[in-house]
Amino acid sequence: MKKIVNFRELRDDLIVLRMDYFYDRQISYFIYLKQTNEYIGYCDLRLGNNRELYYYGNIGYRIEPEYRGNHYARRAAVLLLNLARDFGLSELIVTCNPENEASRKTIEALKAEYIETVRVPFWHPLFPEERKKRIYKIKL
Repeated sequence: MKKIVNFRELRDDLIVLRMDYFYDRQISYFIYLKQTNEYIGYCDLRLGNNRELYYYGNIGYRIEPEYRGNHYARRAAVLLLNLARDFGLSELIVTCNPENEASRKTIEALKAEYIETVRVPFWHPLFPEERKKRIYKIKL
């Protein structure tokens, strides 16, 4: 029997992820504080594995400045990792800009394995705004 995956709303004891859209193998969420329902950021899970996703990563997140420093990005990423498992994925690529210390710490808190720092190729949509990426792998 196939498992039915409910991905419209994901939650832990502090945050709620409410689906914004699901399009072309990308599921995007708004992040809210569970107790107050305040919007604090967004995140997404990009399903698949291809050359473009190697630089984007399978998980993305952004926490609004006034809510940073509370580990909300890590909490959202854990919910997305669990969802990726539910979709049958066995590993994910997660990336950050080399100068983004907060994102690096979030990724490392997820027990991700550092792979390499690479130049973003000229053909990639991130180029030229983002010239380098730190690449990590998470085994699920």
